[in-house]
Formats: sequence, structure tokens, C-alpha cells
Amino acid sequence: MIKVKTFVSNSWNSVHHERLDEQINAIVASKNIEVVDIKYCMSTTVSDGRSSFFHSALLIYKEN
Repeated sequence: MIKVKTFVSNSWNSVHHERLDEQINAIVASKNIEVVDIKYCMSTTVSDGRSSFFHSALLIYKEN
């Protein structure tokens, strides 16, 4: 069965900021899964002259 898991991170919340690759690697290492694909997206917003970066990833995998 193919499953998906989403991961989201942003630059303005640095207290809870964890790199997406670290989050994905932790899931892959903790489960017996086969990675089918990873989709990555990054967007930027500007508010009051301050830029924020939003990163997201979609992990597509099969459970073994």
C-alpha cells in the first residue's frame, strides 16, 4: 500500500524549526519503508520588509 506524509517548516518560527531532511530521515530510519518519491516546495512571503521562507515536502512511500 502506498502512503504519504507531509512535512512543513518555516523560517519565522525558529524555536521549532527543524530541517525537513532531518524530519524525513528520522521517519525513514524509524520505519521499515521503501521511499517511492519526495516532492519538495519552497515559497517566500514578505511582510513589513521581512521575508519568511516556507518549506514543505511530501514523502511518498510503501510500508514493507
